Amino acid sequence: MTAPNNKPVSDEDLARFSDYRDKEPTWGVMHIVLEDQNVTDADVQHCIKSAERDNDAEGLYLSKLLLGMSKSQRLNLKRRLYR
Repeated sequence: MTAPNNKPVSDEDLARFSDYRDKEPTWGVMHIVLEDQNVTDADVQHCIKSAERDNDAEGLYLSKLLLGMSKSQRLNLKRRLYR
């Protein structure tokens, strides 16, 4: 079930991803998706579980956003942030 609506990522959410990266240069709980480019739903579910385990509210919010994205959106997100 990847990205039922495949909606674009808002500028506000892009800013939240960028702020998170500033605090967590290796992407914290989302490392396997945004750094290592493992982009399946199972990979994102792992991020969600890690965020819950670590009490990382922002990581949880952003990981849930990743779950609503297509695989190609997940791959392109890092490139969009590093423009």
